[in-house]
Amino acid sequence: MPLAPLDDQETYLYFEDTGALLGIYTTLVIVHGSGYNSGIFKPMFVHAAAHGLRLVTVNRREYPNSTPLPDHELAMMRGGDIEAGKIFLRRRSLEVGQFLKWFLQKETISPISTSAGGKDEGGLVLLGWSSGWVHIAPLLAYADELPDDIVNALTPYLKGLCSYGACYQSPPRSTISDSRTGQRTRFHFEDAPDLLMGFPRTGSSKDWYTAIPDDSLTLPEYCAWFINSVTSYYDHPGLQTRDFDGFAQTGIANPPTDKRRTHDRMSLLDQEAILCASAIERLERHLHKAPPEIFLFATEKIFDRANAAIWPKCKMYAVLCEETLWTCLLGGWQFEDMYQRKKERGEVDRELEVLAMPGCNHFPHWDKLELTCKLLSEFFGQPQEAFDIGVARL
Repeated sequence: MPLAPLDDQETYLYFEDTGALLGIYTTLVIVHGSGYNSGIFKPMFVHAAAHGLRLVTVNRREYPNSTPLPDHELAMMRGGDIEAGKIFLRRRSLEVGQFLKWFLQKETISPISTSAGGKDEGGLVLLGWSSGWVHIAPLLAYADELPDDIVNALTPYLKGLCSYGACYQSPPRSTISDSRTGQRTRFHFEDAPDLLMGFPRTGSSKDWYTAIPDDSLTLPEYCAWFINSVTSYYDHPGLQTRDFDGFAQTGIANPPTDKRRTHDRMSLLDQEAILCASAIERLERHLHKAPPEIFLFATEKIFDRANAAIWPKCKMYAVLCEETLWTCLLGGWQFEDMYQRKKERGEVDRELEVLAMPGCNHFPHWDKLELTCKLLSEFFGQPQEAFDIGVARL
């Protein structure tokens, strides 16, 4: 069983690695989202090498074979304490950084190199799918505070940080508190910000129901709502015009075969192996309800010019799936808008590149395997040519 040690306290992260390729290739390290462990990406493995990708998938803590979080750490994401929540996510991103350092010391991967045409090739891209984004964003946002050994280990390799279908859903909430000031603030529904990047909800969707804050739901009821919400396909009438009033609230009714819910395409064995209700109960349901300030601070700090000298080759990437749930598109558009405002004010030095995936819901890595490998490979600057796979550890 491949386990990466994070410290001398028997803390481990479970991972899988498709193995080295010959020549220059891109290493893509993937951190999964809520409820679905890293097995959700395993069907892509057979297509990765043909597109110059080495895939490394990691199970976060609370997911199979990785070390569970202690109760006192889980408590940091409960109760609305802003500073405690920030510390919790910084610790999780530091663990990702420790994993990357360990992996790079153990394995030989292609470093970043410059092609004859002046483009960066090879290297490593760290991708956070859905809520996995909040577990990697602080790594770049607080890069100036990281241990030197992590910074130095990643410098020859880190080519990008990617938000892949990050889900920006936010509940209405009552009060939140700041542990430093003791100040408590009340949010009404229409003011409820979007989760994971902390942006305010806007357009007609600001009044739509979400089960996230509904504590009356049992765990099975919550999971059923969550599965339907994230695995459906949506036909957003305002997609082409980026109309914030043009989202579809519900999935496509009576969908054709190619628009069926991803959940319905999985076998019962797949569902049992990949879905982790215990993680939703212990961690994710509380993270989904956390104060937006926890997430917004890291989102804005990612582009700080003060951090630009650290990992100067590292770009920002965002992948938007066009038939995903409305919360993902809403947050993705707002992320782009925030970047453009900062760029116009001369506040950013890192580049942001955005990839739209037409016809894709929240799970293109399950429903459209080879297409996803191809598009991500091209997006991250990997030349499209034939590759030979080395030793794989699956």
